[in-house]
Amino acid sequence: MISKTNPKRSYRVRSRADITLGLLYLGVDILVSVAAQLVLKNAMLRLGAFDAGAGWLNYVATMALDVEVIGGLSLYGSGMILWILCLSKLDLSLAYPIGTLQYILIFVGAWWLFDEQISPLRLTGMLVICLGAFIMSVDLHKK
Repeated sequence: MISKTNPKRSYRVRSRADITLGLLYLGVDILVSVAAQLVLKNAMLRLGAFDAGAGWLNYVATMALDVEVIGGLSLYGSGMILWILCLSKLDLSLAYPIGTLQYILIFVGAWWLFDEQISPLRLTGMLVICLGAFIMSVDLHKK
């Protein structure tokens, strides 16, 4: 556990270039991660829902050999690498709230690409998430 009094923890002032590069990594991570989720959902719509009675091993093997699933997982892995690069440049307390943009983009993508229904309650939930992310990040540059 890392605490503020931990002598091993180093606080460093980040340059404008580090912050800019970190935000670039974060922006690309968000887009790649959203694409991964949408590609995986499309693959699952095509492959069909898992049926426990039909045998899970056959279903897993089908997924493991599916080009779209492999592509989605590759995008997801690329997004994780970008996230790690982002964290090397930005504070987690800044990157994570901005990363919630993924929720919005996936929400809109699911509606647009898959005709998923957006109820007033779901829309309200999305707005609450956005408001919370905004509140968490507004004063991060004031130190």
